[in-house]
Amino acid sequence: MSADGPAFTRRERWAWGAVLLFAVLLRTWDLGSRAFHHDESIHGWFTYQLVTQGEYVYDPIYHGPVQYLAVAASFLLLGDSDLSARLPAALGGVGLVAMAMLLRPRFGRGAALASGLLLAVSPNLLYFTRFCREDVWSLLGTFGLFLWLDRWWRTRRVGDLALSAVWGAVAFASKENFYVLGALMAPAVLAASWEPGRGFPVVAKLRALRGVLERHGAAIAGAFLLFFTLSELAYTLLLVHPESGNPAMQAISYWWGQHKVQRVGGPKTYYLPRILQYEAALALPALAWIAVRLRRFSAAERFVAALAVSSVPMYAWLGEKTPWLIVHQLLPFVPLAGAAWAALAASRTRALLVGGPAFAATLVSALSLSFWNPLLSPAHPRAESVVFTQTSPEMMPVVAEALRAAEAGASPAAAVSGEGVWPLSWYLRRVPVLWGLPDAGTRPPLVVVDEAKEEEAQRLLGGDYRAETVPLRSWWLPEVSLSPLRPTPRELATYLFTRRPWSPVGAQNVVVLRRPDGGRASR
Repeated sequence: MSADGPAFTRRERWAWGAVLLFAVLLRTWDLGSRAFHHDESIHGWFTYQLVTQGEYVYDPIYHGPVQYLAVAASFLLLGDSDLSARLPAALGGVGLVAMAMLLRPRFGRGAALASGLLLAVSPNLLYFTRFCREDVWSLLGTFGLFLWLDRWWRTRRVGDLALSAVWGAVAFASKENFYVLGALMAPAVLAASWEPGRGFPVVAKLRALRGVLERHGAAIAGAFLLFFTLSELAYTLLLVHPESGNPAMQAISYWWGQHKVQRVGGPKTYYLPRILQYEAALALPALAWIAVRLRRFSAAERFVAALAVSSVPMYAWLGEKTPWLIVHQLLPFVPLAGAAWAALAASRTRALLVGGPAFAATLVSALSLSFWNPLLSPAHPRAESVVFTQTSPEMMPVVAEALRAAEAGASPAAAVSGEGVWPLSWYLRRVPVLWGLPDAGTRPPLVVVDEAKEEEAQRLLGGDYRAETVPLRSWWLPEVSLSPLRPTPRELATYLFTRRPWSPVGAQNVVVLRRPDGGRASR
């Protein structure tokens, strides 16, 4: 076996081909049909501005530039649409699955293949790689950073170290949780340094580190230089915006402030129940593998195990509680879970009795989340606990109405004020729209305002517009309490098997005002 791992057998090639094809189908099927999430509309709009106006300046609230550059490439090749905005993330998700092949030298053929399958069908990884979000690029960068760094450690090839630096730059220029990853290096490196029966041989480890630096110092320095060069080029948009050349202080100060004020807060138990609900086939085997095999782990395996175990309490402590952060906690569990499933598969009977139902339950959860119940609305009887908030499907007919008015020659085709600006800025990007309340005497065929502004808008419009209240974006915040007990065992069982929520789905409404002539363009 070479340092690159065992040669691929014909059977293994077919297996990997099937896994990758399955990953492609899951991530591209019906990709453009769901309404854009609030964040997606912002990302799509900013990318549209980058493509059409050449405008982009880094702002930590909207994360790093990698996503915008990837989506811009898609827009240039395929045109700008919901599908082309989501396609780069979907293909990135497939790339994440393919990267699991690099686990073969360290964890073995079976573990790598099982890891690839877990990455393909993980409900959260599937759902959030079908989004125009930055998380997939952060995952790719993080996975690539460690995979190629491990490859360099085994081969000492400078090219592998350079690729590790490239992927590290992708992670750094994608999402600010790169700094969280930096903090998690402390327990991971300590665990890797610990040796069963010897503890922490500090002197020996320092001598080994000095030896590595003496032999490979120039290559390591070059890798750091490559990392910083690529990061600077990305953040400054090829040096067009040098003011964004030092993103670290800006990012840390902003997100540390958000952590303290808990802008999107939640209990410290927010993530764990959702991980167990959707990812039991990934998290539980990994934890069992750690418990059973810890004293036989290599340094690299101890590193991964500590990174996995410390990620969950770290994100529980952080003030921001959003479901897409689950995927960053899951990634280090993957190779350990793959190793556990590979060991289980050594017995065909055990694999069928245990692995079959677990895989089926995971696949059903993935299909439910991404295909059967991705919509969220007070009118929709089902909800998924990781669909944090979603543009209500009732808004899409309003979008279609504004587009028809524009095609008929109305200018402006609509007026939009308040919360409706997102996602309508994206959907009406080519339509003449008055962004704000209309002036007295201006009578667009369609007006979208917050509920609190309905009376003022009617006064400006003359008072004869027909009003309809429409849910703009919806959410489900599960009510959990001990007294009274919520959910009850029956409510929880009903939810788990039918996805019927035990507490109501909430929504932020807007008022749609329609001109009494039906929106016909003036002649």
